[in-house]
Amino acid sequence: MKTFVLFVLALQFVISGPGEARNLGSSTYETGYKKRAGFFLSPYDTLKSPDYYACAVKYARHVDIETANRNALLLLKNPSGDMFWMIAVMDMYLHGKNVMSPEVRKAVQEDWKTYTPYRGDTENHWVQYYTSLLLAAEQWPDLPGRDWYNGRSSAVNRRDAKDFLLSWMKTTTTIGSGEFDSPDYFPEYVNPMLLLAEYAKDPQMRQMGKMMVDYYLAEFATESLDGQFVGGYSRIYEPAVYEPSKANVNAYAYLYFSQGEPIHSGWVTIAALSNYKLPKIIYEIAHDRSKPYVHTETKRVRNIIRYGPVRNPRVFKYDYITKDYAIGSIQGGILQPIQQHTWGLFLTHGQPYTTIFSIHPYWSGYELGLFFPEERKTMIASVASSKGTYNNPNKWTSSSPFERTFQYKNTLLVLYDIAPGTNTDHIDGFFPKTLDTLFVDKSGWIVAKSVEVFIGWYPLQPYEWIDESVDSGKPFEVLPPLQQNKWNLQGDYLRLRSYKLQNGLVLEVRDKSQIGTFARFVEQLRDHKPKADMQAKHVSVDYTNLDGANLCFDFPNKRVLNGKSLDLMNYKYYNGRFLHAALESGIEHITCRNMSMTLNFTNLTISRGTN
Repeated sequence: MKTFVLFVLALQFVISGPGEARNLGSSTYETGYKKRAGFFLSPYDTLKSPDYYACAVKYARHVDIETANRNALLLLKNPSGDMFWMIAVMDMYLHGKNVMSPEVRKAVQEDWKTYTPYRGDTENHWVQYYTSLLLAAEQWPDLPGRDWYNGRSSAVNRRDAKDFLLSWMKTTTTIGSGEFDSPDYFPEYVNPMLLLAEYAKDPQMRQMGKMMVDYYLAEFATESLDGQFVGGYSRIYEPAVYEPSKANVNAYAYLYFSQGEPIHSGWVTIAALSNYKLPKIIYEIAHDRSKPYVHTETKRVRNIIRYGPVRNPRVFKYDYITKDYAIGSIQGGILQPIQQHTWGLFLTHGQPYTTIFSIHPYWSGYELGLFFPEERKTMIASVASSKGTYNNPNKWTSSSPFERTFQYKNTLLVLYDIAPGTNTDHIDGFFPKTLDTLFVDKSGWIVAKSVEVFIGWYPLQPYEWIDESVDSGKPFEVLPPLQQNKWNLQGDYLRLRSYKLQNGLVLEVRDKSQIGTFARFVEQLRDHKPKADMQAKHVSVDYTNLDGANLCFDFPNKRVLNGKSLDLMNYKYYNGRFLHAALESGIEHITCRNMSMTLNFTNLTISRGTN
């Protein structure tokens, strides 16, 4: 393992030179990009086991075609995987149809007649399903319904797929995605669009694919910190939620932005094989952290089918990003079932645990019933069978109707007002062992340091510390209070746990350039203690931060900044340093340094200019 890590670091040094950010489009960037793509693709050259992505790589690179043909035929004998099979088999076919054997070409077409893939029940499923269906219908444009698994002709399949994709694009670019900003589901959206951009025969679909890839990468570049997608997100898995470098999106940050560490993933082979060219302005955004900035967004809750008068309530996202740290949050509440991540602090140092956050690990039939049509009584067991952490009180991903946030730049307030009888009666906080310093100050502030980033966490209720390991087989060890400043930790991180139903915290983060020394940061924290009311149905906090801004927050939705009430409904679609868009406009303006770019999704045009 150590040898592999050293190899990766050496490879990064070779292909990520300091001048690359200024030379996008030059031979320097192109050379680096090809080497990074090769890093992801070259292991498949010698892979002998059957795998659709391995076959696609062999076909595209004209390497060991005989093995690719043999493995493809084995795979096509027993198709499975529904929409995931559809996207994988079309990726293989489109990259290999000119070099694969006639037997493989025939087997691919035959599977589209005899295998009936499930369309799925989430947005990413539908995007993969209809993108694959459109591409397949274009490859065999004149087949009657009897030659397709769904009994519809090529023309009808092509029309239905195009109608869905155009409708999905309009919804996404005007009011936002329901599966918004997911570090783990990023490939499921970008990969289908990459295939459209390269292989769609319909010019409108090809242009849409290119623009949607630009859209996703521009958003990621804006909300990234050294390859990490910062947030508030709709969906993320463990361990990526507490080890951000393990999220699927990181492979794309490495490939396109030359940031972070590469992770091997079958998903990224589609991107590494693509002829898509990253616009220079997006690369510059990913690298320009010359000054801190605030970025806000409006997204939407996925379709609500019970218990609510609004089908797609709005999601409000707030990010504060610097070169060394970022804080990202969404407003809280149930905005996505099962895998929501409401807020996080992200650091550039301390790998692999480069994040701090809190959570109320909630689950219920009510939450699932909001979004899924099945009978509520059976849904928890069904979801837990596929998402094993769902009803685990120690889980690290969750929405909660009893959680809300209020962020202003690098200050964050989080409040909880948990109803009695709720499945989980505690909140948890994640503190990585990789912090340089962590102690409980006499003022009550929990204080931490990561290189030159300084962190203060003020708990609004009593709590305990638990020494914990990512190895689920290791039992928790509750640390006695008297040992809190003299820990001899055995695990990977500390879990802060508080059992009070009315609860919360105040988070302050500064770096050396913003406040000077760590000692000064601690001294100032001592003079800034929040005033909180922790009564049931009346949870609030009044806090004046280190910069003199006053934040008053009453659970659930009353936020007052310096005496002025804030209405999150005034958020634009995008508003910040790099991205600008009015809600429901479908027109995204991208600016960085002296460059500008506009993605107009109302007429599928791209315009570029200078500021």
